[in-house]
Amino acid sequence: MKKHLQKLQHQLKTIPLVIRYGLLLALALVCIKTLEYQVFSFRLNQQLYIGIIASFFLFLGVGAAYLWFRFRDNPVVEKMMPILTIKELNLLRGLAQGLTNQQLADASFLSVNTIKTHLKSVYRKLLVKNRSEAVAKAKDLNLLEL
Repeated sequence: MKKHLQKLQHQLKTIPLVIRYGLLLALALVCIKTLEYQVFSFRLNQQLYIGIIASFFLFLGVGAAYLWFRFRDNPVVEKMMPILTIKELNLLRGLAQGLTNQQLADASFLSVNTIKTHLKSVYRKLLVKNRSEAVAKAKDLNLLEL
């Protein structure tokens, strides 16, 4: 059962957000118009109609609050992405491959001192002190997959 839910969630994520919300709004509109028709054809009491609409908005509010706090407390969402330049990202990928400063300098046609300066900038932006911490943090933030 859980596997099917995960598969469904994955399939839903492939649908653009605008289309998902559009379909949800269209479904809500059809439900409201159906209820409205029932009221005007005297099949449904107007007080019951108002109660159903109020319940709908109550559940909508509860669901929105649940999702708001669920994603707000999610540590992955709260992680701030450091703004790294393309050069810094390339150096970070080189660090992940275990390249030395000299190898990084040769690959990027820069001097070793320039590489050191760029690496210091990377360490500062990632709030780390050395190469291994920088690579670990980059993997944690999925910076190496960009």
